[in-house]
Amino acid sequence: MTTTTTKPARETVPAKPVHRPEPRRERTRRIGREVGTLAVNAYERGVADVVAFEKDVAKIAPYPWAKNALALSAELIGDVGAAYIKTARQVFK
Repeated sequence: MTTTTTKPARETVPAKPVHRPEPRRERTRRIGREVGTLAVNAYERGVADVVAFEKDVAKIAPYPWAKNALALSAELIGDVGAAYIKTARQVFK
């Protein structure tokens, strides 16, 4: 009598996803964009704080010419800061 032996079927293990490290140039650019975005956000908050401060000071200034000068200065700082921020955000896209 002849007996045949068969090997039990091996369970197939799902393949692990291959983790490929990000190339150095891409990683450097990504990190640079993230740091730049954080810096622009901090600058934007700083500009907003200065504008709010000048507007508050303009409200309590005793002289009309001082109120006008502080309000104009706050508006100018806000406008120039907004232009810088817009340009910086376009660079980091």
